[in-house]
Amino acid sequence: MAEYLEKMTKLDQVLDDPKVHQQVSEVQQIVQNVADKELLEIAPGKLGFLPDEFEELVDKLGQDKKQELYVMNQLLNSVRQYLSLRFGIWSVPNLKLAKTIKEELQVQKALEVMAGNGYWSLALKKAGLDVRATDSLEWAKTSKTGQDAFFKVENFTAVEAVEKFNDVDLIICSWAPNFTQSDLELVKAWKDYNPKSKLIFIGEYEGVTNSPDFWEQMKFVENNSTKRINQQFSSFDFIEEKVYLVK
Repeated sequence: MAEYLEKMTKLDQVLDDPKVHQQVSEVQQIVQNVADKELLEIAPGKLGFLPDEFEELVDKLGQDKKQELYVMNQLLNSVRQYLSLRFGIWSVPNLKLAKTIKEELQVQKALEVMAGNGYWSLALKKAGLDVRATDSLEWAKTSKTGQDAFFKVENFTAVEAVEKFNDVDLIICSWAPNFTQSDLELVKAWKDYNPKSKLIFIGEYEGVTNSPDFWEQMKFVENNSTKRINQQFSSFDFIEEKVYLVK
């Protein structure tokens, strides 16, 4: 995994282009913040080069550097995968986003379920919320990244957590798996035990997160508040990640 950053740095030197260097610097900043268990102040910019941008750079740098640029583009498009392997996170919150969620939804006390390493809980805590993070922790038994959480994570399934900690006004779930119906089980528990709270999911519509039935059945709040929240959460890669507030 260390080779990922080393390779990117060496290619940056070979390509010697301001646009490439700016993106490499962005990646280095993301990784450094995550390694330090800190947050980015705002969402990172878009990483990688689209086909037209790529060809423009090839014209500028020359055909002899096309292969190096191609490899660099692959690395820039693999940041999320690197973060998942190195730190056990798939989603990258930022402080401005966390503060906007708190302000727009008017919430004070949060429960994160399926929290993984608790990076979102850290973000909400730094935004001023009282936060509790929970996870079944099954994945952590076989993953080294499970031993290095960003926030204290308590061992509860999503349903158990929603039933037990039913005094919160915000429930958050980031990147629910797309191969189970744990997301629908969570929605049912929310309706049963704490329907007055706000329930938000972070993920990609009909994409890499959540079950197909979830996207088919759920209705989401779309208003000025949710628009302002998602303005602080621009996706840095090809995954169109957003914040969804369940109706």
